[in-house]
Amino acid sequence: MQEKKNKLLLLTLVALLAATAGIYWYGNRDTSLQVDKDIFHYNDLKSVNEIVLESSKGKVDLKFLGSAWRVNNTYNADRAMIEVLFATLLKAEPKRPVATSLQDSVGRAIEKEGVKVSLMVGSNKVEEFYAGGNDRKTQAYFKKSGETPYIMTIPGYRVYVSGIFELPENGWRDKYVFGFNWRNFKSLEAQFPASHADDFKVQMDDNFFGITGVETDTARLNNYLDAVSLLTVDEYVTPKAELDSLGKTSPMLTLVVRDIADHDYSLKIFPPTKKRQFFVQSNDAWALLQENKIRTLMHPKRYFSK
Repeated sequence: MQEKKNKLLLLTLVALLAATAGIYWYGNRDTSLQVDKDIFHYNDLKSVNEIVLESSKGKVDLKFLGSAWRVNNTYNADRAMIEVLFATLLKAEPKRPVATSLQDSVGRAIEKEGVKVSLMVGSNKVEEFYAGGNDRKTQAYFKKSGETPYIMTIPGYRVYVSGIFELPENGWRDKYVFGFNWRNFKSLEAQFPASHADDFKVQMDDNFFGITGVETDTARLNNYLDAVSLLTVDEYVTPKAELDSLGKTSPMLTLVVRDIADHDYSLKIFPPTKKRQFFVQSNDAWALLQENKIRTLMHPKRYFSK
């Protein structure tokens, strides 16, 4: 009799476990189906020609003007960052709503401290939402005005999704110092204030680039010009008193590139700070440059002599 009872209890236990597992699985499946993965997607990103990012820290207006994206109608945009932005808009999706108990506080915080993202097609706003995150920037939230905030993710990646929207103006700027087109290149002048004997000027001579007054090693010169044309700053920085003082000192090197329209593009490289940071002034904007990049530019005239 006891054996029969034990078998009955065992069968009952198995049935209960199966029922519990079924309820759990179907419950989770139903919950996941309730999350619309396209809540924050605009279905025709190729038509978007302007993206406006607004927060308490300022406004960044990214606009496509015929052939290139511009930042606040002042600077060329970094094409790589624009690609990351559109990839984020395409791939980011809600993982789940923020916990009910936190929805009000998180929602208020995102609208107050986050970034309002507006997508434009022509002059029409086609999408708008807020992007933000927790204090440690490890969890990203999106929300539409008056609606539930969601925890956001990019499937397959462990990234802070809202980070791209939080970049300041300088984070969007094209980092090429010169970025000149060889067809428009006219000349390059290098000036060493501490040793003018090292100064040199590069210009076209009989269909070849050469240095005035020097029998030029063309291989070295071409490598140098390639390095100049591809030079990028590591980070633009906001002007401050320290940089104002630095700007009044003599640079180690000044490079001036001139195009055929006689437009000048300049770079001033200043001595390193106590922290071994190399600040440069690129067309009047302050930026940081890695030491290894500095070394490729510090060649005197004699370096190019055969």
